[in-house]
Amino acid sequence: MGKALTDVFTQLQGSLSKYYSEKKLEKYETQVVKLNAKYQVLTIEERHEPTYDSLCKRGVELLKPGNLKDENKLKYFLRYCDAALYDFRDDMKPLTMIMRSFMMTTMFFYLLTPQYFGYILPLIMVVPVFIGLRGMKKRSLNALITGCTIVPLALMVGVVHFKSIFIALNTGYDAYVAELAGTYNFSLAFTSGLLTTMNILAAVMLIAGVATAYLGLRHNKMFL
Repeated sequence: MGKALTDVFTQLQGSLSKYYSEKKLEKYETQVVKLNAKYQVLTIEERHEPTYDSLCKRGVELLKPGNLKDENKLKYFLRYCDAALYDFRDDMKPLTMIMRSFMMTTMFFYLLTPQYFGYILPLIMVVPVFIGLRGMKKRSLNALITGCTIVPLALMVGVVHFKSIFIALNTGYDAYVAELAGTYNFSLAFTSGLLTTMNILAAVMLIAGVATAYLGLRHNKMFL
């Protein structure tokens, strides 16, 4: 079962030099060699055979005269092969982790941002977040990139929050809490507890944001 696609990779290696040169040739040959090595040791379960057969057909089609010179077709085929490895290995854990960290980042971003930047910034991010959340489930690379535009903003909000806390610690934390309590007409105990909660949320948001960026970069090949 595994030889059909590896045969395609072998033929690709021999054909790439006809259409590409220097850096591009080296880049695509490296990708093909790595994919060939991974698929050589891969066992395809029966339930994944339709996906595997689809890959084989795409590969055979790519090898037809004239098709290989279309770089977009080559890129898509190689990306498809990389993404399919996650399916063949039943390795959907990275997707689950990305989704969870993304949702945590988003949730805490919407909770914390208004006090520093008002409601305009959160409203602007509604569409990118929606596109990201919806598309990530379908493993869309464009959706991953669009959704992750919230990550640097969340990191910025977290840094601004802890910067204000750091300044408060240097100038008198109790006075800072008392000032907030007076501004919002809250009790000191409630304000102190609320601030502690916000500190925790900001810390979690920073960690979740970094995790989203890291996991998205590390496992970007599972997206198409």
